[in-house]
Amino acid sequence: MRRWLVILPLGIRVQLTLWYTIISSVLVLLFGIAFYTSLQASFASNLDVTLQMRSQQVAEGISSINGKITVENIVGELPELDATAALMDTSDDRGGTEAKSDQAQSATPVRTNSSIFVRVLDRTGKTIYISSTFPALSVPRQSVTQPLRNGIPWRGTIGSVNGQSVRLYSTVLMDGTTLVGVVQVGQSLAGVNTQLQHIILGLLLVIPFILVLSSFVSYWLAGRAFRPIHRLAHTAREIGANDLHQRVLVPTARDEVQEFALIFNQMIERLEKAFMQQRRFVADASHELRTPVTAVRSMTEVALSQPGSSEDYMGVLREVNAEAERLSRLINDLLALARADERQVQFDVDSVRLDLLATDTVESLEPLALERDITLSFQTAEPATVRGDAARLIQVIIGLVDNALTYTNAGGRVTVSVEIHDATAYLIVSDTGIGIAQEDIGHIFERFYRADPARSRAAGGCGLGLALVEWIVHAHGGKVTVESQMGRGSTFTVVLPLEAATEIPSADAQIWTS
Repeated sequence: MRRWLVILPLGIRVQLTLWYTIISSVLVLLFGIAFYTSLQASFASNLDVTLQMRSQQVAEGISSINGKITVENIVGELPELDATAALMDTSDDRGGTEAKSDQAQSATPVRTNSSIFVRVLDRTGKTIYISSTFPALSVPRQSVTQPLRNGIPWRGTIGSVNGQSVRLYSTVLMDGTTLVGVVQVGQSLAGVNTQLQHIILGLLLVIPFILVLSSFVSYWLAGRAFRPIHRLAHTAREIGANDLHQRVLVPTARDEVQEFALIFNQMIERLEKAFMQQRRFVADASHELRTPVTAVRSMTEVALSQPGSSEDYMGVLREVNAEAERLSRLINDLLALARADERQVQFDVDSVRLDLLATDTVESLEPLALERDITLSFQTAEPATVRGDAARLIQVIIGLVDNALTYTNAGGRVTVSVEIHDATAYLIVSDTGIGIAQEDIGHIFERFYRADPARSRAAGGCGLGLALVEWIVHAHGGKVTVESQMGRGSTFTVVLPLEAATEIPSADAQIWTS
């Protein structure tokens, strides 16, 4: 079936209809078999009950006096039995009886068109009474021996000389508590078989009609079931790159279509955020790149239009060099983030003493802090060994300390510490600067975002430092958080797992993308 579905390009609606029809056919076939089997068993059971009742009626027409069985009026008890077709023998002489019976049987033609078969035997197995149609039956010996030996009735289906099936019931004949013989009553199954054939014919006529009707109904129901999906597809087709604010209608019913609509809306929302972030990134990057280029162009135009001394030219070149360095840092940061987005950054992972890295980095940045009249100190340091790239972790420390120095006024203080809690290393950078507004805290790790654009640009920042910090920390399996109050300073906390608590991180698998 799957092979045909692969070869034939059928739609989902047709496939559902086809599967439904196949499953319905199997179920109807199983139902038909079960129905026919149970009905056949029911007919056989009802027939056994009827034969049991008729055997009791036959027994009522038989009497036993001093061990002698006398057959009185079986035809009166069974009107269906043809009286002219019955052979009786009440003689005591076994041989004479058998002779009379043989003569009667030879004189009377064997007929099997009658539906009732009766035979009475004594306890020795001698035939006392037999209907004219009974000799045509193929009666198993067990049907006589079982009741005589065990007293258990025997029932079963046997055949006849003309091929028809007969249901036979054989039970004991009792005189009080004494077993005196066996009564066998049979009935042709021709009527039952005819009824079963009519039922089979009816099923063969009705089942195809039901299957065809169910196929059309299933095709119609499949179409109705796919209507919400068609509406989703129509809405999705109308959503373009410039119209990502639209959302598909979510059905009220809690089903697969509702789940699909919710997932689709979530995907559109992520795409919208990605497009907005991309547009903002391009705009911010263009602005950041245009600023140093414009400054360099302005300075060179002024120098060329107004001839000056060599000292003037040296000043212009120094300013141009500073802008070139700022432009170079911006380009390097953009390149690093672009590679990170494409998961192309490789980390040189090794055991790293985070406390020693922080101590050395603080010492190297002290001249910058003194130049800005800010106190930079390393407050506490616990031995903390982590697995990571030392160069990238130094970049994290420099980025956080430089950010703290940028937003701390002269006379302020920046403190760096390394602590260990619960098999986790904490790098804490706190300052007494201007602080961050609550509405800005959720955006400070975004690319090109500035809580104070004018000041950060004047200090040479481009809004990528904290974005790089978050990417590197996430790539090392850690996280970075910030707490701040306006006018009271900020505290950045980097959380990294210790070497004993984690395995070497995979840079390719841990790369963070914004």
